[in-house]
Amino acid sequence: MKKFFIFTLCLLLLVFNFSACGNQVDTLQSGSNDIITQEPTLQEEDVTPEEPETTTQEEPPQQSDETPEQSDETSSETTESEQTEEPAEPVQQEDWEWQKDTPENQGVDSNALEAVHATFDTFPLLTSVIVRNGYIIDEYYKDGYDETSSFVLNSSSKSVTSAIIGIAIDKGYIDGVDVPISEYFPQILEYENAYWGQITIWNLLTHTSGISTTDDVLWTEWRSSDNWVDYILNLPIVSEPGTEFSYSTGNTHLLSAILEKATGMTLYDFGKQYLFDPVGMDSVQIELDPQGIADGGNGIWMTPYDMAKFGQLYLNHGVWEGQQIISSEWVEQSTSVQFVRSTGTANYGYQWWVRTFGDQNYAAYFAQGHAGQYIFVIPQLALVITFNSDYTGPTSIYWQLVNDIVAACEE
Repeated sequence: MKKFFIFTLCLLLLVFNFSACGNQVDTLQSGSNDIITQEPTLQEEDVTPEEPETTTQEEPPQQSDETPEQSDETSSETTESEQTEEPAEPVQQEDWEWQKDTPENQGVDSNALEAVHATFDTFPLLTSVIVRNGYIIDEYYKDGYDETSSFVLNSSSKSVTSAIIGIAIDKGYIDGVDVPISEYFPQILEYENAYWGQITIWNLLTHTSGISTTDDVLWTEWRSSDNWVDYILNLPIVSEPGTEFSYSTGNTHLLSAILEKATGMTLYDFGKQYLFDPVGMDSVQIELDPQGIADGGNGIWMTPYDMAKFGQLYLNHGVWEGQQIISSEWVEQSTSVQFVRSTGTANYGYQWWVRTFGDQNYAAYFAQGHAGQYIFVIPQLALVITFNSDYTGPTSIYWQLVNDIVAACEE
């Protein structure tokens, strides 16, 4: 009996110790679980709101620098290795500011600029910014306006849209300027007039589509229509594509619609990612048509400083702070004569006007908008000039102003 009692007592002690050990194990697991559940919370707090958008952003086909062999590599590569294989995306410029200098330091006669200002005072020119060698050397603002004032560029918008189309081509979203627009509007192949099937992106860029212009008696009717794209595509063809120049904001609006179809992004969103943010053009806004398609032909807004940035970007062959924003080939093609007009003093590139200025006939190109919105670029003089006006008189006053500024520059 004594032995049985001792055995029972030992058995009870053994069970008690085992239970205590089990409780200790449970406590450690709970502590471990607490730590594990905290880790995702910490990681989520460390992720900025922009990062999820970046990681899910669909990249264009030719963005990647990977070779076929690299794309077959296993996922065992290090994070650093993966980062080096990421396609080079434009980096947003946040701290960049215009540098300013005196006209004389940049080879410009300040007395001549004072005479130019005197002309500014005689008509409703509202702002002017003159940049030489990358420095702002002269500014002019009428009362109530400054470098932060935003203006609708009217038809100067077309040159910005051209740049964005060029970027879309560079990145493989659009195959090139020779693509028929029927790839994006297949319904036109059913039209009786076979000319519709011949219209290309090049024709839209050069205003040689042959589609009746929207910029005369049809303007108000078009802009008040329920569907701007359908309105354009139901206009008559008045000439064989590629044979006649007929300026039409409708051509540019089709480019904006094509950009949206090709990229799945609006002109503003695509431009913001690949042009506006990388160059620091923070003031840009774009109006929309009734379907939400950006008004790339007439509805882009920005400040005089951002207009000057856009001109400087083209002067720099598409490079901004070491980044190739627009290919130099597109800049060259856009600002070269693509179609020789039979009238007027300027010919046409890809939504840019092309002509010469000064007694030396310096080659130049410019964006021109109704009521006097201008961006002039004279490469040989490293000169960019922007105007904002509320003036509907003869444009010859602007040609004279640019000639006077050019004459004030030492080569």
